[in-house]
Order: sequence, then C-alpha cells, then structure tokens
Amino acid sequence: MNRRHFIQSVAAATGCAYAACRRPIQPWFHKDGLGLFLHWGPCSVGQVEIGWSMYRNHNRPNPYWPPEKYNALADRFDPREYDPDRWLAAAAKAGFKYTALTVRHHDGYALWPSQYGAFGTRQRMKGRDLVRPFVEACRKNGLKVGFYYSPTDWNFCPAGWPHRSFPRRDPFFLATFPEKTLGMPKYVDMPPAELQKYADVFYAYLKGQIGELLTRYGKIDLLWWDGWDWPGGIDLHGQAMTDFVRKLQPEIVQNDRYAVREKGLQFGDYNTDFEARDPAKRPDGAWEQCDMICGGWSYKGEKAVCKSAAQMIERFVRDRAWGGNYLPDFGPRADGTMSPKYYAICEELAAWMKYGAESVFDVEAGPYPAASDVPVTCRRNTWYLHFLSRQQRTATLSGVGTPSSAKVLRTGASVPWKKDGDRVVLTLPSERQADIDEVVTVLWT
Repeated sequence: MNRRHFIQSVAAATGCAYAACRRPIQPWFHKDGLGLFLHWGPCSVGQVEIGWSMYRNHNRPNPYWPPEKYNALADRFDPREYDPDRWLAAAAKAGFKYTALTVRHHDGYALWPSQYGAFGTRQRMKGRDLVRPFVEACRKNGLKVGFYYSPTDWNFCPAGWPHRSFPRRDPFFLATFPEKTLGMPKYVDMPPAELQKYADVFYAYLKGQIGELLTRYGKIDLLWWDGWDWPGGIDLHGQAMTDFVRKLQPEIVQNDRYAVREKGLQFGDYNTDFEARDPAKRPDGAWEQCDMICGGWSYKGEKAVCKSAAQMIERFVRDRAWGGNYLPDFGPRADGTMSPKYYAICEELAAWMKYGAESVFDVEAGPYPAASDVPVTCRRNTWYLHFLSRQQRTATLSGVGTPSSAKVLRTGASVPWKKDGDRVVLTLPSERQADIDEVVTVLWT
C-alpha cells in the first residue's frame, strides 16, 4: 500500500464518502480531459526521481544520499536552454488542454523566488523565476495553467525543529514503514498539542507560498496538491486553506490531496485515486488518472523506456469512456529542454488527434461495458466506438435500437452492421486499420 492508498483508507475510516460533498467542478475540466504533468527540478541534474531520491534506500545504491548530496544538485541546476514555449506548442498540437507543473515537490525546491523557505531559485539561482515563462507559454499556446504543489517539505527545518523531515522519526531518511500494509513512515513521539504547534508553523509557511503562487501570475486554472505527512489527529487547516485558495482564485480547480485525512472535510473538486493504475470499475464523480510515461516522474535519462503513444491513447480513451481525465507525465531535462522522445510521442498523438479529437474532447462517458464490448464515448446522439486492438474487427452493442449510420471516423468509410434481436454487431471494413485506436461513429435517430 503506497502513501496515496493509506490516506484514502484513513479517510474512509472517518466516514467521508469519497465522491460526496464536493462542489460542482468547473465545466472545462471534464470537457478538456487531457492534461500534461511535468516533474522538474534539481533532480533532473542527477537524472533521479524527484524528492524520493533523498531517501537512503531509494533505488539502492543511492548516489545522492545523504540528503545533502541530493540538495547539492541544486548548485548545478541552471536551465540555460529553458524554452517552455516549445514544450507547450508541441503539447497543444498533440491535444493537451491543461497543465500541472511541479512548482514545488516534496524536496522543497521552489521554482520561483519565494520569500518563504530556504531552498529554491531565490537562494540557488539568483532569484530567477522559472514559473512565469511557463505560465506565459501556457497562455500563448492555449493551455490552461496548472501548478503541482506539495504540502510536504523534507527540507523545511527552521530553528528549533527536531530534524529535517519533521515530524518523521527517522532523521536518516530511511524509506521504512512501521507496518507493511501502511504507506506512512513512523512519527516522532510527541504530545499532540506540541506537535500541533509545529504543524501551525509549517502551515504558515505553506500559506505564504500558496499566496505568492496565486497572486503573482494572473488566473490559475488548476492546483494539484500532493498530501501531508503529518499523523492523524493533527489539524491540517484544510478548511482554512481551501477558503484562502478560493478567495484568491475563485474559479480554480483543486484535486483532493491536501487534507483527505481531516475528519469531516471532503477536500478538493475531484478524485485522484488512480495513480498509474486503471480503476476496476467506473468511478463516481469527477476523477483523473495520472501516469508516468518515461520510467519515472522526473527525467531519467535518454535510456529510460517510455510508453508508446498507442499505450497512452488506450489509457486516455478508457478514462474518457468512464468519465475521467488523463494526466500523463514527462520530465524536462536539466538544461530546460525536453527529450526528443517527448516530441516524437507528441507527433504521434497529433497525428491521431487529426481525426480522433472529436471522440475524446467535450464528450460524455458511454455505456461501456454494459452495452458495448469496446470503450464508448458519446456526444448527443452520436456514439464513438474505440477499437483499441488491431485484432478486434467487430463490436457488439447490446440493448440498443437500430442505428441510422456507422462510419470510420478516420476515413469516412461505411461500417457494415447487422441486427440480431436487441443487439447490433458492427464489422470494420477490410481496409487497413489505424495503428492507434480506430474510431467508429454510430449515429442514432
């Protein structure tokens, strides 16, 4: 069980229904469907995982432990070729609609010159702001602006704190767990009232940074939190934080990872349970699946094995068929460029989007698998049937009437079908099938 699964289990124990008590999400989120996740920072210099490589036993042997060695990567993080406009022009062409850039991950490195904290571009890059060019490039290319921000900081250690990564008990950064079934490291032994005092200090730091992010760059469309490391019973000020965020950015969309363990509070606008895994059944409410594409969250070098565009489209389509969003992740390189692999994948996605875009954007979830043996998305009286496998030549629709037409979206070729009671069986024409997701449009009168 990872950290995400653990905090979900605790939330369930408090009696919070996971899809209940949420405000209606901004309409764009469901319509847009495809976001670009970007994990970037000093970790890219060492080509290691962001944040988690501070742990001694992460990917043994770990050349960047103790944490001082990981932190020293920031001295060499100088992205002189940084050009987010090029990243995002390719992303827009590939069909991406929104973004989530890691402006600060668990390692605490701030990509903007924050007046709060002691680890970021203000201290290590002469105050350079890496966030503003990204925001400007998003707007130039028509993508919505999203920030990933972690309300955990394993480098936050002001005077008087027991040790770095407080309130974890282990000062040596072992990624050990008290129980194999739980995903949280041990905590220090301290009375809750005293622990709360430290949590309040940390909250003031978080609020200061969030205030900067939400007032310096104009309208921000998405805030992607990633969970607290404090034990149950500590007031995480979840309601105060959500009120603060809403006051600064009334229309912002937030995920559910800030305070899911806080009893009585259902935080965020949508569900992020399905991190790099497919749901077993259709989730309730708004949801999103994030996914590692090239061997990890951050840049892992040119030898990292990447998922193919076909694999990404398949996961995206399955998410859309169940009413979800897809957030695949890429890691920029240390110099501020993207790997050629990123651009090659974007080109393949763009080729599919030339015909497939209408079947995945501004659509509704279809009756899959209840009434179709292939994933289905819908827009009014049109169904989009997604043939994800080249081996699948037929699709069976159950409990339906008689279609008025069926065509291959890519070519316009008619798709023959036959009626069998309350079933309709469609067969792809014999012409060459698309390499990535052949889509058939079925029109109902």
